[in-house]
Amino acid sequence: MTANETEAVDETQEPGTELVSGYGSSPGVATGPVRIVEDIDEAGRIDEGDVIVTEMTAPDMVPAMKRSAGIVTDEGGMTSHAAIVSRELGVPAIVGCGEATAVLTDGQQITLDGQKGTVVVPDADSASTTEAAVADADPAGESPDPTAGGTPTTATEVKVNVSIPDAAQRAADTGADGVGLLRLEHILLSTSKTPEKYVADHGEDAFVEEISEEIRKVADAFYPRPVRARTLDAPTDELAELEGGEDEPHEHNPMLGYRGIRRSLKEPEMVKLELRAFKRLHDMGYDNVEVMFPLPNDAEDVRRARELMDEVGIDREEHDWGAMIETPASIRAIDEIIDEGIDFVALGTNDIVQFMLAVDRNNAMVADRFDDFHPTILEAMAEVIEACNEHDVDTTITGQSGSHPDMAKFLVEKGISSLSSNIDAVDEVRRVVARAERKLLLDSARESLGDVEPRID
Repeated sequence: MTANETEAVDETQEPGTELVSGYGSSPGVATGPVRIVEDIDEAGRIDEGDVIVTEMTAPDMVPAMKRSAGIVTDEGGMTSHAAIVSRELGVPAIVGCGEATAVLTDGQQITLDGQKGTVVVPDADSASTTEAAVADADPAGESPDPTAGGTPTTATEVKVNVSIPDAAQRAADTGADGVGLLRLEHILLSTSKTPEKYVADHGEDAFVEEISEEIRKVADAFYPRPVRARTLDAPTDELAELEGGEDEPHEHNPMLGYRGIRRSLKEPEMVKLELRAFKRLHDMGYDNVEVMFPLPNDAEDVRRARELMDEVGIDREEHDWGAMIETPASIRAIDEIIDEGIDFVALGTNDIVQFMLAVDRNNAMVADRFDDFHPTILEAMAEVIEACNEHDVDTTITGQSGSHPDMAKFLVEKGISSLSSNIDAVDEVRRVVARAERKLLLDSARESLGDVEPRID
């Protein structure tokens, strides 16, 4: 394909004609040539300013995603890999388009709107100035100014989610009170090898160092603000795409399968290597790094995880640790889980909604059924927060809904300790939290005044 062919605009269709649509998962507008990626080996052909069009992104594609002007996927929802990573990188993205790889052609110029969720035919000016369009497309791609318009102080902490350590400084520049969720799987999977394969090729010490050095980037950017890092929670279908993944089990629904703590407890020697990375950071003086375990069902899961920390020498008196609350069983068992000595819980709403409503969060066919505000979901979160407050256990929310202003307001009213949002939502969430806190104070003051008999001198 020649350069002229690559940059040509389809003159058979009017500018603005919609080509495909999906869920706008990362805001911003970008114009550039389509690059169809059918296999991870093709990701190397992505140049600066290209628009990745693929069935679904994978951790191996992150370097290419960083170079791209935008991302369009056939599959996935608002909590898919493409959605999470693109928001963090500040790259406009649309997910769940269904047929983008079939409708769009390699080299075709397109304009995508990551807010509206549309891919359209660009006009001639945007096609001829692709580089400028990409550079100006997403103001969120630059580090937000935490002082713009004045930054309110809140009692409820507003934290940020981080997946890519290289984006840590951008996240820290939001002024967030810390990291509510650092996803360890994105660190591990970016090596292009399964953890087992990495250890086999490079040794245990190299594995520990790789993890600790990546976490360290985030810990440095935020120090002394806390960084809660979650142990591996990668589904088997993601691991299967990596070198060494041929031995991964085939599961019909990996999101409900062999992942999180249920895998860690069956493979304790591997998770102990992850925990050794935490211990290494603690020994280096990073007292802001905290351990978090995903997907426990009950107190027994948490107890066994605690024992693994003890085996590698993590001092639980000096360093906070906690668990994700993500399944109906863990919600019912919250009191028993608290009794295991955790310092905090994190409400993982992506999985809470998935499990409680029986909606696969990566299935675009049922994305409209993924309802963070379902009464059952709200009631469950309120119950967890109430139980934790009674036992002086910190609570936070780490799922996608933590970036929604209405959810922030609801959780503040219920007494949550902190919220962890996407990078581009931190400032808005902080302002919503401040308003909600002021209203609670005002309502309390009015109630107190109502109990006082008026005095007439």
